Amino acid sequence: MKKRILILMMAVSLLSSMYASATSLKVKTKTEVEAESTVGVECEADTEKDVAVEEPASEENGFAIVINGNTEDFSTSVFDETHYVPLRTVFEKAGARVYFRNRDHQILILTRDGDMVRHVVGTNTISVNGMAKSFSKPSVSEQFTTYLPVDMLAAAFRAGAVTVENQQITVHTPIPNTDCGKAVNDVLYTGMYSTFNPEKFQRYINYHIKNPGYSMNGVVFTVNIGLDLPFYENVSVIVNPYDPLVLVNKYNRLPSNFRPHNLVQMNRNYTSGGKEYLMEKTAYDSFVRMVDAARKEGISMRAVSTYRTEDYQKRLYDKKVRTTGQRNADNYSARPGFSEHQTGLAVDINSTSASFENSKAFRWLQKHAHEYGFIMRYPKGQTWITGYAYEPWHYRYVGVKVAGEMYCQGLNYEQYYAQYIVGNEFK
Repeated sequence: MKKRILILMMAVSLLSSMYASATSLKVKTKTEVEAESTVGVECEADTEKDVAVEEPASEENGFAIVINGNTEDFSTSVFDETHYVPLRTVFEKAGARVYFRNRDHQILILTRDGDMVRHVVGTNTISVNGMAKSFSKPSVSEQFTTYLPVDMLAAAFRAGAVTVENQQITVHTPIPNTDCGKAVNDVLYTGMYSTFNPEKFQRYINYHIKNPGYSMNGVVFTVNIGLDLPFYENVSVIVNPYDPLVLVNKYNRLPSNFRPHNLVQMNRNYTSGGKEYLMEKTAYDSFVRMVDAARKEGISMRAVSTYRTEDYQKRLYDKKVRTTGQRNADNYSARPGFSEHQTGLAVDINSTSASFENSKAFRWLQKHAHEYGFIMRYPKGQTWITGYAYEPWHYRYVGVKVAGEMYCQGLNYEQYYAQYIVGNEFK
């Protein structure tokens, strides 16, 4: 490819007359792009800024990019008589953030317009807010730099256009100067947070606009949990339900008819009425150690509910709906596929009555459950986060390390998961 570029450089003098005589090469008019644009966030841009990329008249294979009067040189290329510009350089100098996902070579760009632009290196397609467009030439990668054809670059800017005229490539990109524009900029700045998930960019923006009093950390935190949307909306099927730290709630459901691999029969000395219950082995072993420790202090504890199949959970939920109505049922019972009990990691202890919080067993658990890797899953006063009413009897195994950190920081599991566990593949 470098040889090809050198040959083209030697031919610059022969082609100069052709460039001089060219009046303009319009890739797309601004009106055309505006008509095709899609809105990703709830605001409109109100000002424009020119990003000009000038081709020097010399034989040097380089361009100058001009943004608000500031000019900087950067490397660029011409392949197959097509102008290519370095993707990351152009977008970052236009105020965007650029992320890369290694497993499929996908680039995700978050722009000052509030748009999400996706492109897979080596393809001829670019997607803006989910609307894909294809072009005659693909992007190319050279020395760890991705280059986009000019027309593909044009499509990446909503309400913008790119023209090639008088040996100059000009990109017009609107920069919002409204309250909404400030919200976009706030979210882009938040991109440096370790908990920032670029795939939730537009949800961060919309939530920030609706809740201007929230700190940006609070915005990211809330959206990562999912609380910007109603319960049971935008539900995801859990990819790895066997993960001991799996989060099962009203936004994350288990695969249909999921059953844990390592369920074990519980010793009847640890179950209510000597009933036969199943529990995930690691969680069960820790439960036995916890119950034995409590018994040494004269505290009696037994499991009254552990693993449940999806069918069994459906019967429980349907009965609750029939007797109390769906709204009340959703506060106290999980819909089938959304119950932690199906993971084998949850256990109801001694009772399923709120009066359990007045017992010695409850007070002991409050002090010691985390030492054995258990957390009270649905604390008092946190229904708006967990989705369920207070359940002092419901405990979930997450391991000693996580339970200890939650205990020290006073976090429920949704909060802890959003802050320390949830991640993304874009870097």
